[in-house]
Amino acid sequence: MLRKPFMFLLALTLVVMPAAALAEDGLPDFVTLIATEDVMSHVRALSVAIGARPMGSEAEMKAAEYIAAAFIDWGYEVEIQAFETTPPAHGEEAKEPVTSHNVIATKAGDEGIVVVGAHMDSVTAATGAGDNATGVATVLAAAEALAGVATTHTLVFITFGAEEGGSPSGASYYVESLGEGVEDVIAMINIDSVGVGDALNAYAGALVTWPGEDAPEDAAPEIEGGPVWVRDLALDLAAEMGLPFGTTPDTTWGGFTGDWSDHYAFVEADVPIVYFEAWLWEGEGIENPWWGAETEDGDVMHTEGDIYTNVKPAQVEMTAELVAATAAAIATGMAPVE
Repeated sequence: MLRKPFMFLLALTLVVMPAAALAEDGLPDFVTLIATEDVMSHVRALSVAIGARPMGSEAEMKAAEYIAAAFIDWGYEVEIQAFETTPPAHGEEAKEPVTSHNVIATKAGDEGIVVVGAHMDSVTAATGAGDNATGVATVLAAAEALAGVATTHTLVFITFGAEEGGSPSGASYYVESLGEGVEDVIAMINIDSVGVGDALNAYAGALVTWPGEDAPEDAAPEIEGGPVWVRDLALDLAAEMGLPFGTTPDTTWGGFTGDWSDHYAFVEADVPIVYFEAWLWEGEGIENPWWGAETEDGDVMHTEGDIYTNVKPAQVEMTAELVAATAAAIATGMAPVE
């Protein structure tokens, strides 16, 4: 995750897997269906077996191949979308462009599209276990759980490259590649850094204008809030499923979030979003209420502490369950679209 402070195709269509056992409402019981060990196996594969995944690197490509193979095993049509991006300089000399990739798995339906995404690249301070192997693991677990579910709308799972400051990011490149087709995207579900922080959250998207360089560190940004129905759906489902998800405080973001992850390219394209993250917004150790902190002891992302042993498995599992339920409710047409 980067916060504020051409095309290679692999298209394979396989036979759809048998339908999962359905609950009374016609949808699987995702709390029962998704197991901690299954989700954490993906976190291990990405952050331990592969390790840090800087954009354009061999490791990022290995992650893309691992993810694509999983999607194919579950019967999805898979595309690996290559694009050129420039990594951030971070005060050094300008970086040379590199080739990054998005992995796109599609379950075809009507012209309406539901996108579920998370970035697979990481910084190199550690192994990117929380940021963002946990998000990718969530996407994979949801994709496996939904593979056999009959859906009305087209369901697209994406793991993005170059989120960590790439210009363009994988999400921006994907949205741009849709052209006018982005108008068919009903909703986007983004997952970024859900395995290390102290509190699970779901946010709506907003257009954000940050204060100028001379403004105080805690100066408030201008927030133009977008649609909230996807966030509200997720929070309602969380309550029904007994999952502990909150949102940003009314005193700051008011249920919305900033521009620091893949959801923002969709927000700029007027797509309703929900963004899942583990972050602490209130407490004695919160110096800047507009930034919050990942944990009571401070941020873990982009530090040497972002490793597998610091991930909280239950949080990753719960997020996967809620992401699957939210995506299913929208893609089957059971949830009203506003």
